[in-house]
Amino acid sequence: MAVERSRWIDRENTAVVDSTESTQVIERNGNKIGKFIQQNSPVNNEMIRNATMNDLYTAEIDGQIQMIPTVVREKHGKAKPVVSYVSFSYDDAVDLEFLNKKGRFNITAYDRRVYNAVCTLFINGRKTVSLTEIFSVMTGYTRKNPAKSQMEAIERSLEKLKNIKVFIDLTDEVKHKVIEDKQPLIDAGILRDHSDKIKKAVIEDNMLHFRKGEIISEKGKVFKSIQIVGEPTLLTYNRAKKTLLTIPMEYIGLEGQNATDKTIAFQDYLLMRIFGFKNKKMREKKVLYDTLYRDSGQEKPGDSKGFIRDRETITKIMEEWKKKGLIRGFEEVKEGRSYVGIVFYVEEKEEK
Repeated sequence: MAVERSRWIDRENTAVVDSTESTQVIERNGNKIGKFIQQNSPVNNEMIRNATMNDLYTAEIDGQIQMIPTVVREKHGKAKPVVSYVSFSYDDAVDLEFLNKKGRFNITAYDRRVYNAVCTLFINGRKTVSLTEIFSVMTGYTRKNPAKSQMEAIERSLEKLKNIKVFIDLTDEVKHKVIEDKQPLIDAGILRDHSDKIKKAVIEDNMLHFRKGEIISEKGKVFKSIQIVGEPTLLTYNRAKKTLLTIPMEYIGLEGQNATDKTIAFQDYLLMRIFGFKNKKMREKKVLYDTLYRDSGQEKPGDSKGFIRDRETITKIMEEWKKKGLIRGFEEVKEGRSYVGIVFYVEEKEEK
């Protein structure tokens, strides 16, 4: 078997290390991951739906990064809600010309899907992964041959995630025992063992750390990959909070639909609602469209044609999930002459 030459570039230390590695080791053809890991903490969800939080240039008047109070546990009775303070911001060294091809300076649903795909690979022991593998996981293995534009979009998203600094003051979470398993935070050096009586606990890191790799075969074929350096910080946080949704890959992949930012945003939110209901963590199976737009971070179209297109997209998603057995059925909800939402059924008796 022919062996290719690869070059790993460590930008932080400006070191270049040559290694020999077969393309099959990086591509791992045929070895699929069965479950997609979706991070479902309030921080991960607010990252998309909170316009101030996902604005990577939001700052206070004095130039300090704005910290957004985020409710991580709702109040019960007279108890106060538990709040963490969060910010996401670009690193000073970010290459804006490369990252913002369309002039967008915020974290998108597409970025979050790429991040979850990388974390899914990482948690399955994949530390060196090709861009093709990331594409396959984030689309549920429904597409084998990504277009050049799709690979470029993943590359830009990875570079963006690598240059986003995240800050989480989780002091209140630790004090009120919202962190269900401290060990991931202890292993990461964020907390110390037996640290219940703390005054402050903070996560401060870039969202993702990786080295780039590139292989060019004798025939001119290019294989791009990344080597993940350390556990992604939000994955550590979500493991500690036990806020990971494990979703069969068949529900991540969508047949006949492109993985646009809006489609991914709708899909991720609906998966969260359906699995939340199935896991008995959520009681409501009706999803209002206004809530869907707000919590998925998408703007509701101002014209009826745009709204109809979105409803058609949602219907196609639900039809496919019905076909695959995730739900038993669904129907749109009307108020007067207007469609206001959708209701799903997961138990056969509910359809009667």
